[in-house]
Amino acid sequence: MDFTKLLNKHDLKITQARISLLELIEKENKPLDSQFLIDTLKQKFKVDKVTIFRILNVLTEHGILRKLEFGEGKARYELNTEDHHHLICQSCGNIEDISDCNIEALEKEIKQKKHFLVKLHTLEFYGLCKDCQKKSN
Repeated sequence: MDFTKLLNKHDLKITQARISLLELIEKENKPLDSQFLIDTLKQKFKVDKVTIFRILNVLTEHGILRKLEFGEGKARYELNTEDHHHLICQSCGNIEDISDCNIEALEKEIKQKKHFLVKLHTLEFYGLCKDCQKKSN
């Protein structure tokens, strides 16, 4: 993804810290917590914690990032691209995206039956990943 164009589109200043943060989130391809982002970016650049939080807030406010909370007491961030949902392992904490969910049909049914226009939804499944299931047997 061309993050320079994306930042330009939102009239945001293009900085190496912003680009690197977005590239890191894209590379990891899963929701990342702020501490992971801080630890990783501090090593690469001399960026302080406050700056990273400011970047996260600005990118979230502009809809570039999506802020997620999974009941862990911390926020996670991911690129705000296509609609998808998450599988969250309650043992190891691994988070996996799932996008082949037929939620559009449910939204259409809600609109028809309840006359309610869904603007945003979240859907997370909590359980045990394949590896943790093997360990518990």
